Amino acid sequence: MKALAWLLLGFVALATGCGTLTTAGRVDLGKHRRVWVEQRLNDNLGVGRKLAGELQALGYTADVGPLTMMPENTEWIVTYDAREEWDFRAYLIELNVSVRPTRDYNLIVSTARYFHPGVTKKSSDAMIHELVVKLFPPCHAK
Repeated sequence: MKALAWLLLGFVALATGCGTLTTAGRVDLGKHRRVWVEQRLNDNLGVGRKLAGELQALGYTADVGPLTMMPENTEWIVTYDAREEWDFRAYLIELNVSVRPTRDYNLIVSTARYFHPGVTKKSSDAMIHELVVKLFPPCHAK
């Protein structure tokens, strides 16, 4: 009986899964207000639009699209990789975001990773909101 209870507890822990959000980087991203989110061609969940929307809500001037459409006065470029799963509906399981200065695309100044495995699915909107708020401080008008 005791073994069955432990087995059931282990299954529940594995099935629900815990989301983890990690960030790295020591640059104050709030010093610059103009952000461009580089659109991914395989973005079926609209993650790029949602990232730009969250940045706008924090006070940044942000938009999304291919790099060829980026305005000249852009200060940060946000790139992302979103991994989605499908269990009768598409949902986000992992999101990796990198922030780069426009003057050097190969330099990554800050990163964030949100990973949420398990049977219980967290909404992509909630995952994106938590990641952006953790990575970017609120931007106040200068």
